[in-house]
Amino acid sequence: MPGELFLRGLQLLIIPLIVSSMITATGSMQLRSSGRLTAVTFIYIMAAMLVAVTTGLILTVAIRPGSSQGSIGDVTQLAVYQTQDTFADLLRNIVPDNIIAACMKVAYTNYDTKPVVVEGVNGTNVTKTIITGKSVAMTNGTNMLGLVAFCIIFGLAMSTDRNATKVLLDFMNAIRITVFKIFTVYIWTLPVATASLIAASLLRVDNMYDIWSSLGKFAATVTAGLLLHEFLWMPIGYFVCTRNNPFVVYYRVGRALLTALVSKSSYATLPVLFKCCEGGLKFHKRVCSFVLPISLFKGDGSALFIVCSSLWLGQRADIGMTVGQVLLIGILTVILTMCLPAVPSASLVGIVLVCKSAGVPAEEVGLLISMEWLLDALRTCVNVSSHGICAGIGNHAMRNVLWESDDMNYSGVNAETDLEQQKSATNDDDDRYSDDAV
Repeated sequence: MPGELFLRGLQLLIIPLIVSSMITATGSMQLRSSGRLTAVTFIYIMAAMLVAVTTGLILTVAIRPGSSQGSIGDVTQLAVYQTQDTFADLLRNIVPDNIIAACMKVAYTNYDTKPVVVEGVNGTNVTKTIITGKSVAMTNGTNMLGLVAFCIIFGLAMSTDRNATKVLLDFMNAIRITVFKIFTVYIWTLPVATASLIAASLLRVDNMYDIWSSLGKFAATVTAGLLLHEFLWMPIGYFVCTRNNPFVVYYRVGRALLTALVSKSSYATLPVLFKCCEGGLKFHKRVCSFVLPISLFKGDGSALFIVCSSLWLGQRADIGMTVGQVLLIGILTVILTMCLPAVPSASLVGIVLVCKSAGVPAEEVGLLISMEWLLDALRTCVNVSSHGICAGIGNHAMRNVLWESDDMNYSGVNAETDLEQQKSATNDDDDRYSDDAV
């Protein structure tokens, strides 16, 4: 019972959390004055999230950590769903006809089917299910794609006239702060909920060895994905964009990574990350002030963990998924990860919501909580590293524009000397980094 109440409470916070977060993030963007920096930041955010989700999808589908020894290749529930209808439903839900109804109903393609007996390969009769008709229907649930799309458009419209919409933006920000505070207090009930969820999950299990073996494979799969993203994909992306050594950024933000490892919260790490980027890496203050708070709305490590968890729960329930449904889980993960608060164990909200949207039972989510102490720390470190990489790419893209702006606005006795020293500190990053690394 406590575990069920905990999951119900998480679902209660989802809509106000996502609506306020998305409107605040998009409504606070200065598209006209910071268009280039905004574009670079969001291109990196989307690219990093897509790479992380793709890595998690490939690893989980290939390794199948949630499949028991007797269920590999033997699916007990096979969803009758055509790929083209999956994408059609995706578009229908992105453009809802009623924003209020989108909070309670989800559009889907309903199939009329009938069993047909056909002759098999060896002359035996095989019963197959054929589709005789289909129609658009509504089912209970939250149309998260439609809500997010509406909030993004709503926030972008607000950003075009900041003076007229300031009151509304402050109101949404106040809702966001209030929901975060409620969530921070509510997460303290996690130990009791964890015990209840784990106990309920274990009571339904006949083979304990199979459960812990599956959890071990899941933890290994997520860890492998995080290491690939941290030490392969992000360094390659940073080097391609800046031609600088990415591991120097990791070295300079080491204090922030240590804070992330202990606190398991990107918000708690933000002040330390500011100091590392501005003081150690000499990134421009305007870049850090814009990029680092915005980057808190995304988490590469959290996205990888959520998509792996959702597929693992589907494999545990022996649910056969089409390619379209797997892609739908990936798209939902990318969108929802940007709406989660950067506090410990916030990814549980995303797992429950993605599973609910994809029709995957989430009752065994309690088993995943047993691995939170390790995976939460690792994915928070990946998130913080990605924030530093994002700031570095933004600083490189804006290096000439920002210094020219400073030249026009800077005044003082030693202004010219100070600016030249700052420019040389930024432009000679490679020489300074190599000396520090040695």
